Amino acid sequence: MSDLQLAVVSPAESLAESCCDTAAGSEHVCQHGADHQMTTIIDPSGNEVMVHTMAGIPTSMAVGGLVFLIIISHLLISKRGSTLKAAWSRRFNILGFGGVKKLVKKPWFPLSMQGVSIFALALVIYAGLCGSQRTNIAPVITWTIWWALLVFFVLGFGKLFCAVCPWEGVAALVTSLSFRSRKKVLGYERPWPKRFRNIYPALFLFILLTWFELGYGVTRSPKMTAIMAGVYLAVAVVFALVFERRAFCRYVCLVGRVQGIYALFSPVELRPESSDICRSCQTKDCYKGNETATGCPTGLFPGALNENSYCTLCTECVRACPHDNLAINARPPAADLMTKIRFRWDEAVMCIVLLALTVFHGLTMTPSWNRMTDLLRVNLDLGLKPVFSMLMVLMIAAPVVIFVVAAYVAQRSTRVKTVTTGKLFKAFAYSVIPVALFYHLAHNSMHFFMEAQNIIPLLSDPLGRGWDLFGTAGNQYAPMLSLTTIWWIQLVLIVVGHIYSVVVADRVAHHLFQDRRLAMRSLIPLIVTMVVYSGVSVWLISQPMEMRMGM
Repeated sequence: MSDLQLAVVSPAESLAESCCDTAAGSEHVCQHGADHQMTTIIDPSGNEVMVHTMAGIPTSMAVGGLVFLIIISHLLISKRGSTLKAAWSRRFNILGFGGVKKLVKKPWFPLSMQGVSIFALALVIYAGLCGSQRTNIAPVITWTIWWALLVFFVLGFGKLFCAVCPWEGVAALVTSLSFRSRKKVLGYERPWPKRFRNIYPALFLFILLTWFELGYGVTRSPKMTAIMAGVYLAVAVVFALVFERRAFCRYVCLVGRVQGIYALFSPVELRPESSDICRSCQTKDCYKGNETATGCPTGLFPGALNENSYCTLCTECVRACPHDNLAINARPPAADLMTKIRFRWDEAVMCIVLLALTVFHGLTMTPSWNRMTDLLRVNLDLGLKPVFSMLMVLMIAAPVVIFVVAAYVAQRSTRVKTVTTGKLFKAFAYSVIPVALFYHLAHNSMHFFMEAQNIIPLLSDPLGRGWDLFGTAGNQYAPMLSLTTIWWIQLVLIVVGHIYSVVVADRVAHHLFQDRRLAMRSLIPLIVTMVVYSGVSVWLISQPMEMRMGM
């Protein structure tokens, strides 16, 4: 394929049309050179799916990447990465640039931010339910564009997607009955149950929807994609009507919680400019709200905000603050991870499971996965879904168990009674965030740069009804980047994530142990574990990836 971005390829030259015609239900493999081939497989739902298998990175690149990971890990811990801590203190207030703050303070600003995403959500639901189930824009918008770019969005802009979230936007319209005010005038204000004031509900929902998405081939089905989007919208609205503030956003929304974990790394934050002003403030409008703004919808006190996890960047506090004391800052990456001193069990478990699910998602797209499931089905005499479910449980449990063992070895090597295995697990789990984030980016890079161009012809015929609104419906487009370029992007991303994880782990170790020797002892088994995690990431991108073509 051409290296030129979005080069138009005639339909006769496209991969799909270069394959020989195949009768439904037959086995089929079409070769297209060393880099890719077309294959028909059976998914966990029993449906035949045409997949475009892309070659993984060459073995030499994979081995070189693994060697570099080991060397850089040794060098970083020997140089003590926590000495770089001063570099994480720089800030630049985005609201001070031009008329940004004046714009943000307008009462219509939130809805104007959410308008485009609400339109996209409506299009996904309508197209998925009413359009053709063979050629349809709904899965491409949802899974190739939005889901693939979401992690890049968090990396660059933090929780900004929460500020443009269509589900919250519709919920706010329903509960406020206004296009300008966000104040709740419809529904109840029941408190969220204390036992669920954690992110375990979101973690459970994330696991459930991952099982549903992969087990039922939702990414290839317009109707299932639309139903999932609609159900998620209905749940968000019901929770907004029943519970106080935005309980769904803080405790249940899997998208928000995944962003919340990753946003500890992001280079954007909302913080008070002066803590003294916030402490002396009598009204606390940023939390309670006033006649013009609702105050923080997730129940945070912005004046004491010190990390990104639960802030949705909705800017309600900016509009409510009578002192103009809130800033949206650009900052160095991983700033929250370099200063975090309070560690929570629910967040720690989420960090490890997030890595596990991302790796699991990547594994299910490799030929190795199909061989493994076929072998288990034969030996255990089980159907596709039981085997899929069993392997998913194992893939979630394995990284957690490995990390528990590493924390136990670290505790035994230090023998400090006040620093238990559980405390080590909680604290060091946050250092895995860059490994998970950057493998997620590497995985999504292949999807986006190889498949995003597919939306261009679909913009002319979003419902698959034979339209040609913009004259692109009959075109085929080359990927935006060559496969070799994508390989280098993937490998560099994994290496960068590993470097940040080692630096964060070093900082955590020296926070837990004042004695440098004890800190180093605790660090070694955890660094070995991160080398294993990053090594698995490199191995995955070296495997052929099956780009499922459901339409």
